[in-house]
Amino acid sequence: MSNVRGKATEAENISDGNEPCCCAECDDEGLSRRAVMGYGAAIAAVGGLGLAGGAHAAEGPLNMPVQPGDRFMITKGKLKQTLLTADLLESGARPVEGFPVTPDKHEPRDVYRNNRLLMLKLDEAAMDAETRARSAGGVLVYSAVCTHKGCTIKSWMAKQQQLRCHCHLSIFDPLSGGTVKGGPARRQLPAVPLEVDAEGYVVAAAGWTATPGGAKK
Repeated sequence: MSNVRGKATEAENISDGNEPCCCAECDDEGLSRRAVMGYGAAIAAVGGLGLAGGAHAAEGPLNMPVQPGDRFMITKGKLKQTLLTADLLESGARPVEGFPVTPDKHEPRDVYRNNRLLMLKLDEAAMDAETRARSAGGVLVYSAVCTHKGCTIKSWMAKQQQLRCHCHLSIFDPLSGGTVKGGPARRQLPAVPLEVDAEGYVVAAAGWTATPGGAKK
């Protein structure tokens, strides 16, 4: 563990803001304002309409996981509110955070908290074949939710080109499909297969490769 913590000192913060994590142990509210409002509406509907009505209120396009054709909106930093194109990202630089957005209205699918994602650009020659096949111009999209306890992954180890969860120090390798390289996580990070649409935007070619989120007890 001491070796992992030594590596952690080399990590860059992905978020520009000092945001808490999202696991239950760390007591992070974790949801966007839209998500909180969405869940609040669902709870209110349960009170007024019964369970069936509440379940219906929680459904809808913004509470769906990534869908084929979705574009991706950057939600933090200098590129905030920008739709992702391959030329926006610098190869090897720290990832940017965001959510998938509906193809028609570009509304973030952020009611479903596990849609929170990291977008980064890496050298395609350094990727394994399966990862390269999912990339678009070197761009990769991974879940930002650690597969250990569900914390938000916030650290980029630039030298190692690896992602690190600050909660319990799980380390993931984006060049090999998000495989676990250290720490307590046992499951690799889910990814989104990508392609470039006719307008030059990076879009989802399919949904998540696996269900995102922390391990279930």
